[in-house]
Amino acid sequence: MATTKHYVEHELAEYVAGLSNLVLHPQIEYAVLSEGKRLRPLLVILSAESVGGNRTRVTGLALAFELMHTATLVHDDIIDQDETRRNRLALHKKWSVNDAILTGDALIALSVHLASAYGQQVLQTVAQSALELCEGEKTDITFTLGTTTEESYFKRITQKSASLFKASTQCGALAGGGTLSEIQSLASFGENFGVAYQLKDDLLDLTNKGDFTFKDLKAGRITLPLIHSYKKCSAKEKERIDSLLQTPARQSLKTSRIVARNLFAILQRTRSFDYCERKIDEHLHQAVESISVLKDPQYESHLIEMARALKTWG
Repeated sequence: MATTKHYVEHELAEYVAGLSNLVLHPQIEYAVLSEGKRLRPLLVILSAESVGGNRTRVTGLALAFELMHTATLVHDDIIDQDETRRNRLALHKKWSVNDAILTGDALIALSVHLASAYGQQVLQTVAQSALELCEGEKTDITFTLGTTTEESYFKRITQKSASLFKASTQCGALAGGGTLSEIQSLASFGENFGVAYQLKDDLLDLTNKGDFTFKDLKAGRITLPLIHSYKKCSAKEKERIDSLLQTPARQSLKTSRIVARNLFAILQRTRSFDYCERKIDEHLHQAVESISVLKDPQYESHLIEMARALKTWG
């Protein structure tokens, strides 16, 4: 796995270096070559190899997914008004909002150009996943706690977060020459992995922040632990949560640590963190089960390793 990630990093650097003639090259380089897990390109390569494909032949496709993902991060930082990304200034803070929008747009164009070399079906899958991602993002920023159900939450993250993961494994299998059953099983792996990934991210936002800043809540994003807690808590606790989610309260969460700790206590009492952990386990189990049809145990084990590693991220 580490070798494959190193390969992706090297190929990304080579590709970005070849864009030096672009006016936006400094911004593209800054966005793309920041630290990252490179999960989507890793999944493209592993999926292709697991059905008998060659990594060098799908490298361009792997890079396409990383560029598309990076574009969404650049645009998300603008939407959420985040000032940092991966422990350094967000692109729109280092340059400008206009530069960030254009950089994201350029990355999407570059991603489509790379994906187009792999045929119409792959290109359509990439485009569809990007559209689903936009739909999920729009829903994400307009949901309110009172109207959000667990079902609508899972639909949203399946669109927003899992769509690129699913497309990564599906397109990797397509480009690698997989059979229909292999393509479908890997698409299922990617989708379940993506859902589990978003659940883990939501959980960490509430449990792994020593300063109780709760980034998702500050941005007005409703996540599963909160949905579960709101359903289980008392009427008085519901009122307290509602007051926290009002705009003035949300803006002051960073400094109002007492208020944030009260919310944390409610989430603990309703065992909402445990509930989220169980849902992560369910989707990782489904992901692993879905690839039992793969014939090469080596690459199946690599994918299983990725699923198990997600569980320990923190």
